[in-house]
Amino acid sequence: MATTSPVARYASQLGNKFMLLTWKQKIAASVVAAIVLIAGPILSITALLNAYNFSHGFRTGAITKLSTKGFGCWTMEGQLAQANFSQSGNLRSRNDSVDNTFYFSVPDSDVRKKIEDAAAGGAVTLEYNQKLFVLSWPIPGFCKRRTEYEIIGVKTAPDAVPNAPLAPVRP
Repeated sequence: MATTSPVARYASQLGNKFMLLTWKQKIAASVVAAIVLIAGPILSITALLNAYNFSHGFRTGAITKLSTKGFGCWTMEGQLAQANFSQSGNLRSRNDSVDNTFYFSVPDSDVRKKIEDAAAGGAVTLEYNQKLFVLSWPIPGFCKRRTEYEIIGVKTAPDAVPNAPLAPVRP
């Protein structure tokens, strides 16, 4: 007489229990299993890629907008107007407009308070991490930003670069 392992016995019992289900329960169980097998790896890969910073940098300008956006997934978003860009199209060969607005997200409440305090004083320098993609899924833990740029620090512009003009001077 051959002995069976505990894993084989459990699989046999599970298979027997599945066969006892009604056809509606079998369909529901199959759909749930498919969702777990498909969504699990996708969410895991997304979480791993979200931890990677594509670039790191600084932008200087004036905060023009800071608002909370969302429906079921609330994020803090903002806009920074940068100096020495033309919206009229004079700097381009074609008559295309140039957007001088830097769109960003603020996932940390401490950084948000610093931005609100510094925005009243005029020009600010924002330190950011650029991520690979926007992450605004309405799933807990994946509801951080609606832009690629995640603000991690803020300074008032004169403190950021001592004895430097706020914007380069054109000849």
